[in-house]
Amino acid sequence: MTFTLLIAEDDAVQAKLLARVAAEAGFDVAVLADGVAALAELRTSPPDALFTDLRLPGADGLALIAAAREADAAMPVILATGYATAHNAVEAFHLGVMDVLFKPLELDALRLTFKRLRESLAQRRRIDQLTAQISAQLATHAAPPLMDSRAPAMKQCLQLAAQVADKDLPVLLEGETGAGKGVVAAHIHGLSNRRDGPFLTLNCGALPATLLESELFGFEKGAFSGAIARKPGLLELAHGGTLFLDEINSTSLDAQTRLLQFIQEKRLMRLGGVKAIDVDVRLILASNRPLKEEVAAGRFRQDLYFRVNIFPIPMPALRERREDIPALAEYFLARHGRALNPNVRVIDPEAVRRLAAYDWPGNVRELEGVIQRALVLAGGESIGLADLPADLRPMPVSLQAVPWPAEATLAEVEMAWIVLVLERCGGNRTQAARQLGIDPATLWRKLKERESRFSGFGGSEYKQP
Repeated sequence: MTFTLLIAEDDAVQAKLLARVAAEAGFDVAVLADGVAALAELRTSPPDALFTDLRLPGADGLALIAAAREADAAMPVILATGYATAHNAVEAFHLGVMDVLFKPLELDALRLTFKRLRESLAQRRRIDQLTAQISAQLATHAAPPLMDSRAPAMKQCLQLAAQVADKDLPVLLEGETGAGKGVVAAHIHGLSNRRDGPFLTLNCGALPATLLESELFGFEKGAFSGAIARKPGLLELAHGGTLFLDEINSTSLDAQTRLLQFIQEKRLMRLGGVKAIDVDVRLILASNRPLKEEVAAGRFRQDLYFRVNIFPIPMPALRERREDIPALAEYFLARHGRALNPNVRVIDPEAVRRLAAYDWPGNVRELEGVIQRALVLAGGESIGLADLPADLRPMPVSLQAVPWPAEATLAEVEMAWIVLVLERCGGNRTQAARQLGIDPATLWRKLKERESRFSGFGGSEYKQP
């Protein structure tokens, strides 16, 4: 991905440094030394991002930020200054700058800032593309895109799925609840020569035994009390396509007997019926417990197990495929963002790291719920740490490891904690302010006070860029 960056800086030496570091980070850079010229550029050819000095000839940085917001309300803006006042900082943060850097600019801080900026733009573009794809899919009722993965365990799963997709064999997916077995089943159907036929699903664990049989095999009028008309079962309705039976381990032994008979004969009889019906359907079955253990416990027929275990595919839990967590989080943001909070466009890097570090006992289903909740809670354009459940947020530092001496004053403790959070956020003041629960302008003021009042407490100093 390529992104354009407009740098508005009237100091030739600083402009040259900024252009070089930005180009190293992968930006296509345009440098302008005049505020009026930068305003014209923003209005005629808006870049993907803006880096501006506060003081410029012709028009200041605040005017450029306002113009950037008019051109693209979501355009990331970084403000650099050596002359900031509290009023200017408040106004800049209210205009939605991504960060404020103080001069003299430090090379390492610049590199980190541009790296973070590019990652944010790349994530935003991915989510925008996903949102467009999902909208088009819903509008046209098209099939979902085929799955992909970066995790070795999931790649193996998808490779097996691709190998068996066109083979008319039953497939058994075994894995934890919420791991995405239904999505893989749909993926197999989408790769198969039955892709134009129906794809139906039934959660066997959600129905009592009597209702499960009628849902699967259908019934004739008068077959039982309440059967006022003939109803075809899902096996019939999936003719020419695929039927996905989830939680097959929850079925009764009687239902297993009828299912075994259908698999062997490819024929069924509705409840209360007298005539067998030929049905062409491919079965994909899923179990959230190892079926071999269910057979040993007497809860699953051994002969049915041999019939459905022809091509087993193990489904890895989400904690075994952490490489996929950022992409899944972006997908759920794109899928639910428009309905729950259309202002949210990205996920903060630290929040992504916490998502990837969590063990997810509820697997993909739990991750989707966390993103939905975060969308409701998010107050800005991004999902941050504060929007995640407490289990996913960093634990408070222990009293035995605090980075301040025992005799530290309350003000010193507060500043040491601010420094710690800033370091954890990679120097991003906006993100740090959100995590600290204070206004960015308040954080800016406290950092300015620190320059003249504090010198650290034995730990590493946070260097202001």
